[in-house]
Amino acid sequence: MPAKVITPAEYYDQDNGGSIPVFRPTMAQFRDFASFMEAIDSYGKEAGIVKVIPPKEWIDALPNNRKALERVRVRNPIIQHILGSQGLYTQTNIEKRRPYTLNQWRTLCDQKQHRPPTIGLGRTAQSPVTPKRAKTSPTHSKTRAMPASDPTPLAGAAKRALEQEEIELAESDKPVPIHFDPHTLDQTQYSVEYCKEVERIYWRNLTYSQPMYGADMAGTLFDKSVSSWNVSSLDNILNHLDVAIPGVNEPYLYFGMWKATFPWHVEDMDLYSINYLHFGAPKQWYAIPSRHSKKFEGVMQSTFYQQYKACSEFLRHKTHIASPKFLANHAISVQRCVQYQGEFIITFPFGYHSGYNLGLNCAESVNFALASWIDIGKRAKACNCIADSVTIDVSALQPSAVIKTKPVAQKKLLQKQCILCPSIHASVRPSSMVKTEEGNWIHRLCAEAIAGLSIHRLSKSRCKVKGLTNVPRARWKLLCLYCREPQGACAQCCSMKCCRAFHVTCAEKAGATMIKNNDENYSDIYCPQHDPKHIQKRQASKQAFYDQLARQLYVGRRIWAVFRGTENCSGTIESINNEKRTCRIRCDLGFTSTVPWRDIRLE
Repeated sequence: MPAKVITPAEYYDQDNGGSIPVFRPTMAQFRDFASFMEAIDSYGKEAGIVKVIPPKEWIDALPNNRKALERVRVRNPIIQHILGSQGLYTQTNIEKRRPYTLNQWRTLCDQKQHRPPTIGLGRTAQSPVTPKRAKTSPTHSKTRAMPASDPTPLAGAAKRALEQEEIELAESDKPVPIHFDPHTLDQTQYSVEYCKEVERIYWRNLTYSQPMYGADMAGTLFDKSVSSWNVSSLDNILNHLDVAIPGVNEPYLYFGMWKATFPWHVEDMDLYSINYLHFGAPKQWYAIPSRHSKKFEGVMQSTFYQQYKACSEFLRHKTHIASPKFLANHAISVQRCVQYQGEFIITFPFGYHSGYNLGLNCAESVNFALASWIDIGKRAKACNCIADSVTIDVSALQPSAVIKTKPVAQKKLLQKQCILCPSIHASVRPSSMVKTEEGNWIHRLCAEAIAGLSIHRLSKSRCKVKGLTNVPRARWKLLCLYCREPQGACAQCCSMKCCRAFHVTCAEKAGATMIKNNDENYSDIYCPQHDPKHIQKRQASKQAFYDQLARQLYVGRRIWAVFRGTENCSGTIESINNEKRTCRIRCDLGFTSTVPWRDIRLE
């Protein structure tokens, strides 16, 4: 029986045309997560995201998490380098290879370059004055970080010694008392108008100073006693997965600061996601309504054309930013929503979203799926050019899924399980397996491809694999690009500087190019990015594109020129250089420019 539809209490900033639904459920409606999600699903899929404000009795019943926060460490936060102009930006994330206690993270957020702005008169932004703290004695230096606003600069040696003490404290497992109450920030100061003013400051100053973001940290702040809407144990079909995937069916923590940004993206495998703000400053969210998602993809693909040609799923990289003003100029509606402490934001399949943090805060997030997602998951595409891309075997989540392998055959396969890979697919038979000196079974294919192993023939029908102890320990810890299973030992792409890893049988099943040397062992195996077959296919596709374009270009033709970091410009072709594959374009704005064919769009 279909769930009864729950209607929104209001829409965020609805007086000014806002259309993101805001739900204020009763405790009876809120108690059953799965039923509630079914009841609001139609609203979410239309808007892309929704906000859920939990009942007061649920908030009041949450256990105090202060003790848990004392053991929290912000490990290896990313430094966000954002480059671009005029509404188009790319983000590069560089790891800061050190941990922080929560006190140290707060001190970092209080530094001048990381403080959120205060709104002055006439739209001026001024940094808040941080009250001076009492000086701490050396005996307390390990439990309290030095304030960034201390007017007396430390000498180089003293500064390094203090930093080393802080790192040692952060690397320890002992609890560190919190010197502030993270839940007491006055949320009323973040009015809709205030957040709009801060938004203008954000876009004007996006490329100045690099924020840090404690993102994608495995963990939870929810106590096991929380039975409903516990982000670490939601009632959904991903619970049936046989493997734990951090961030997908196990939660991530996110520690933000002013301007820490999450670029435009949809969730891996087009899943749902839920984000709960435990404490601190709000998050500003942007969302694309589902009716505009395809148009949004088209604009981003033409704007970041080189990235799109390199990877059709480049928006899953979470590195591309486009401002609401830029998208509005392309007739794409962008909706805004501010998430406050103690509120949930839920994103839906195909719902593109992005945003930033307004100051020090902590959120917890995880993916989930409803039964209706099964058909979406079957069609979902994954990015193959990044190592942490997520893929899910959707068939394993279907209630009717059954194993069709005969029991006897299955038993035989399990008796001869290869220790180098988890593969038992049809092309790998028990008869193709050989024993090691230690008595383990290995696929002949794996033995021929993993460096350090060698096959020795004992008789016409018997072989033995030697050298298992020669396989480096690090190779057993690599994650397979194809099956994502941390099992066995992986080979790696033979292309220079490529570190993509895969089980040999998984690569064979995927059709990877595998070249044998004179010893009949496989010396070269390629990942999809560097596979000669794929490269040749891409080059042929590129050549076909240029051949077709050459037939359509002529002097006097009207075209659009794509300029990086700005909007497309219309103009007229003045000359064509077939050898260099460029055109001289007179733009309608009054200037001429030489434009490569790859940056030309036909009207």
